[in-house]
Amino acid sequence: MIAIAAIWTVFLPAVFAAIGIVLSGRSSAWAAGWAQLGALAALAAAVIELSLVLTRGPVHGLAFLGHADLGSTTISLSLRADALSAMVAVAVGLVATCVQFYSTAYLEPEQPDRYPAYAAAVSLFTAAMMLVIHADDLLLLLVGWEVMGICSYLLVGHHSERPSARAAAVKAFLVTRVGDLGVLVAIVVLLAGAGTTSITQLTERAAGQGPPIPGATLTAAAVLLLAGVAGKSAQFPLHTWLPDAMEGPTPVSALIHAATMVAAGVFLVARLLPLFLAAHGALTVAAVIASITMIGAALAAFAQDDLKRLLAWSTISQVAYMLGGVAVARSVNGAGPGVFHLLSHAAFKALLFLVAGCVSHVIGSTRLLDMGGLRRTHRGLMALFALGLAALAGIPPLGGFWSKEAVLSAAESAAREGAGWPAWLVLGSGLLTTLVTGVYAARAYALVALAPVPGPPKPGVFDVAVGAPHLPPVTAPAALAVRAEPADEPVHDPWLPFAMVWPLWVLAVPTVLLGLVLLRPPAALAGVHVDPLTGFTGTILSLAGVGWALSAPRLGARDIADVLPVGLRAFLREGYRLDAVQQALVVTPYRALARWVGVGDRDVVDAYVRGTSVAARWGGLVLRRAQGGLATGYVAWLVLGVVLVGVAGVVLA
Repeated sequence: MIAIAAIWTVFLPAVFAAIGIVLSGRSSAWAAGWAQLGALAALAAAVIELSLVLTRGPVHGLAFLGHADLGSTTISLSLRADALSAMVAVAVGLVATCVQFYSTAYLEPEQPDRYPAYAAAVSLFTAAMMLVIHADDLLLLLVGWEVMGICSYLLVGHHSERPSARAAAVKAFLVTRVGDLGVLVAIVVLLAGAGTTSITQLTERAAGQGPPIPGATLTAAAVLLLAGVAGKSAQFPLHTWLPDAMEGPTPVSALIHAATMVAAGVFLVARLLPLFLAAHGALTVAAVIASITMIGAALAAFAQDDLKRLLAWSTISQVAYMLGGVAVARSVNGAGPGVFHLLSHAAFKALLFLVAGCVSHVIGSTRLLDMGGLRRTHRGLMALFALGLAALAGIPPLGGFWSKEAVLSAAESAAREGAGWPAWLVLGSGLLTTLVTGVYAARAYALVALAPVPGPPKPGVFDVAVGAPHLPPVTAPAALAVRAEPADEPVHDPWLPFAMVWPLWVLAVPTVLLGLVLLRPPAALAGVHVDPLTGFTGTILSLAGVGWALSAPRLGARDIADVLPVGLRAFLREGYRLDAVQQALVVTPYRALARWVGVGDRDVVDAYVRGTSVAARWGGLVLRRAQGGLATGYVAWLVLGVVLVGVAGVVLA
């Protein structure tokens, strides 16, 4: 039964996506319906898998795609089901279901002809992530890993009529491919050095159960895998694609940022943690990457002028928390804090992105300066936005508090137990990031909900749904009809469809209650704890950041970010201008090399090919002229040839 549930989580979204595409000729509603059914079925299968795993224990080697004979070895393309895969599968299924239903009101009415392809891509993306978390072989995991990359390209570039969306899709695809190459080479290294790509065998042998794996093989494979983690999870220095990926529809951002793709890299480290523990220096590299990324991305988020880009930089920072929680692990069961934050982040970040979609649907823009007065116009939406931001900032007793403090507590414990400077680095960066996170979370709330509305207030059906006072209809100002990239609807609309409302409430439940999991933690969260002193320190820092951000009016500023010098704010807003650095150091030299290769191909390789035809043509012309039809002329040529041969023989002799 566990095997069937695990296989269904992978197969059902893909099968229903195919069915939706086949039947989409009737109407986009058919495609939407089948995609929703596939997401619900995958969620149900994941819930069943989790319940069975918790009662019966994990299962490895589940038959899936048979075996691949490589000559020197045979690879078993099988699945596994344990507490780690089951919990992440539930998170993926929940977010995917909310996104599929939300999208029917967000995108389908505006683009009915393109919606079937969109819904199918979301379903295939879900199936690929399910394959990654259930794969028991690295080669099978790579298949899901690459399918996610293809789907992300399609989804980020959904608005292909916009040049910026096309450019963002290409950038996401190419940057993540750089890291994916590391995963591919790591698989080759493990296959050559260890003779297997089975995750179960690799982790057991790395933990000392079976023939040892050469240390050089472990270190090389772990470092190469970290390249893939940095690319997929948008960690420094391969993080630059994620803010630009906001050109995609907001539901896509919720899916990619919350429970899929960016979480896949951290999941890979958690799954192969015994291998990373046995690889000398691998987790130290991971700790350094996480520390740089979490504080750097948090500062960049503080300076953003667009709500979606603020949340994108926030995602980069929070994923670094997850990676830091895994990087300080001291045992094979030490990935719990990072995994717990992965689950918590899936809930509150999906909530925040979907709320951001509602806000942009209402006002027709994602620019923070176009927002304001949400507490007057849509109080229920304001409450959910505040809930998501509070979880992001780590305010107790929300799930984000427990998961974030679990990461910091794990870093402190590792540091005190002799883990050395990497653990202290993660702890210090994490505490500083907590302060900055409180600042930019409160800044977003102040600008969206508390700042004066930039025009007459607009009513919302959302207020009726949550019992808030319903304001009388008013005419929206004409200025709000001008959209700001990357908003998705052609015009603003103060009315929120029910399909965009109920997913928010569903996601609010784990955002608030996920901390209850620690009362009876499953095996994957064993050892997760919150140190009282660390939790108190983190809370004080977060509240200090919130208080400072909310004090902007008393400081004479509408936006607390206005206190930054103009040059510094622009530097942070543009992501430290790393795009320009990569352009100068990588893209420009690569294009120059490509041009020289093109010139060589045209003027050297092709020249020989073209020269053959030219030589043959001129040779034929000469021979044709030699055929004059005169016998005396032929004799003359014969005599001339004999003379030349004789002269050559005398000279060479």
